[in-house]
Amino acid sequence: MAVHGPSGQSDSGAPESFARPAPSAANEPQLTRWQKFRMVVKVVELRLRFIALMAATGLVFAYWDTLWNHYEKWSRPPGETHAAASDTEHYCPMHPTVIQAEPGSCPICGMPLSKRKKGEKETLPAGVLARVSLAPFRVAQAGVRTSEVNYAPLSETMTTVGTIEVDERLLKRISSKTKGMARVDRLLVNFTGTKVKAGEPLAEVYSPELYQAIQELLLNQSSMRKQSPMQTTLGRSVLGDPGELVRLSGEKLKLWGITQAQVDQILREGKADFRLPILAPIGGVVIRKNVIEGEYVSEGQALFEIADLTHVWVKAQVFENQFSLVRVGQSVEATVEAYPGEVFSGKVAFIDPVLNSETRTVTVRYDLENADLRLRPGMFATVTLKTPVADTPAFRSRIVSRPALGTARRASLTVDEQKVCLVTHAKLGSMGTPIPIELQGQKLWMCCEGCEEKLKGEPVKYLARLAPAPRDEVLTVPESAVIDTGTKKVVYVETDPGVFEGREVVLGPISGDRYPVLDGLSPGESVATSGSFLIDAENRLNPKAAVKPIAAATQSAAAPATPVHRH
Repeated sequence: MAVHGPSGQSDSGAPESFARPAPSAANEPQLTRWQKFRMVVKVVELRLRFIALMAATGLVFAYWDTLWNHYEKWSRPPGETHAAASDTEHYCPMHPTVIQAEPGSCPICGMPLSKRKKGEKETLPAGVLARVSLAPFRVAQAGVRTSEVNYAPLSETMTTVGTIEVDERLLKRISSKTKGMARVDRLLVNFTGTKVKAGEPLAEVYSPELYQAIQELLLNQSSMRKQSPMQTTLGRSVLGDPGELVRLSGEKLKLWGITQAQVDQILREGKADFRLPILAPIGGVVIRKNVIEGEYVSEGQALFEIADLTHVWVKAQVFENQFSLVRVGQSVEATVEAYPGEVFSGKVAFIDPVLNSETRTVTVRYDLENADLRLRPGMFATVTLKTPVADTPAFRSRIVSRPALGTARRASLTVDEQKVCLVTHAKLGSMGTPIPIELQGQKLWMCCEGCEEKLKGEPVKYLARLAPAPRDEVLTVPESAVIDTGTKKVVYVETDPGVFEGREVVLGPISGDRYPVLDGLSPGESVATSGSFLIDAENRLNPKAAVKPIAAATQSAAAPATPVHRH
């Protein structure tokens, strides 16, 4: 054992710090692998607890209203069950915004409320496929624009192929009228296409039978000249009157195509070697020459064909599914490639009563003046026929004329005559017994009492829906307002500010940028022309945009609220 002196040194003279050795690292306790793993787990657990605490705090803030509602439900005393806890509710079919827990009548139209289960799909009136309610700012964001449905003159245009042809009424065929065989001694028209005038000779023919007939005429003339003035009436009856025989011989020649002037010439010259001239019966163009000089022709054989081309026909081929759109007297136009940009207008003069079984077309014809002979038979033409939509079979058969208003308007209408409510466009009787109303001295009908205020507020607007369409005009809707789903056509009608009803409509063929309306709309109704696809998308993708009834019974007693009614 070492003895320390006053200076803190040991007897050996070495400092104390050197005399006491430091503890060795080998003597410290070593952590095992298990202890290290547990330490890592505790560190991770501590951090996960912090993250979970923060997440729980965020969820509480996010779902505070839901949690609070559940808390109120659990903490509500058993005797204070809310009226809305019932599985059923009562609503008005005409005014979906009216809904209450107890049965009763609609405060707007007075109709008995219908019963349905909560969450059940809203029942819409007949013809209405959807109903969407948009706030004013949503309407502005979607760029929704509306326009009124009104009458306009529309025409259905049909384009087809046609040809320029000879007017058959101005086509003449010249045939040989002489008995037996006749020889063409002289041909004055040598080629097809020659222009001739009426009465101009085309050829000269010679025939033995013609020679014999002329000889007979000359002999009768000679006998008439030799007749004695003292010849008795009995003698003339026995021998024949030479003057009458001359007349009969001249008539025989006329039957062969010889004119009276030619007969007089034969009698004046007294020559039997007369060559019969073939004269042009009309002025025009020789479109066919069937003989050559020196050829023998028989009786009835066609020698020439002459056509007056100052007036031609345009024949168009119309398919059988379209010829019902064509009527005599309607406007028609034609263009030809030879004169681009020039339109030849006319009116339909004839519709062929027989259908071509091979091409399944009907021939439609109209006349054109062609004084300058620019249009040549055989030319192709593009023919355009315009039919007023009001005259098409679809409108003639489906649109029923309405009783005229104005000075000759009727004092009252029956339910069958009026058919639909002027305000809601619903069929009278579909919402209960129709209610009569006196409007500007006329008895009309409405579907419910809620329509009375609007009818009396804007009588001119709603009475216009009963007026017949102007002549040659139909009810139209812009193309941009129509949504074609493939199986049906839908338009969105603005029944109230911000409330749009998707209504199925029956439309005719498009004309320009408008559709003619057969059924589903009335004059004066407003349809969405811009943004209609966005309204439809809102209805399909966001069911919450649909009109949701506001139940007065679900409002708390402390803060009662009045439902918003719309008609």
